[in-house]
Amino acid sequence: MFSIDADIHAPDTGGRRALVADDDPAQRDALIRHLTQRGYRVSQARDGMDALTIIGTEAPRFALLQRAPNDDSGERAAALAAMLYPHTQIIVTANADAPNDGALEDGPFPVLRRPINLDQLDRCLDALTV
Repeated sequence: MFSIDADIHAPDTGGRRALVADDDPAQRDALIRHLTQRGYRVSQARDGMDALTIIGTEAPRFALLQRAPNDDSGERAAALAAMLYPHTQIIVTANADAPNDGALEDGPFPVLRRPINLDQLDRCLDALTV
């Protein structure tokens, strides 16, 4: 059993906002730079659970949430974010060496393998905005 403190209220929507939650500062910075160049105002978090409050207060269009290799907190955060904040499109990022048990590809969210290929990210974002 776990609990979270999240500021749950109707957020202001609109604008081009994105959120990047990743424990690797270099990967996080690269994604922030790229999304900023695409015209997004980008917020950041160290992990998915920290991202939940940001999603609730800022209502980003997209949130990239990292699937942690040794626990399921990223997957729980993605599920909670989708349930609490349906206005935000969730994209899960996973290590390239993560076990391929089918759960990632069969899940409800697009999955990008880390390190993130920026062209692949652009295709994913474009597909989600259609």
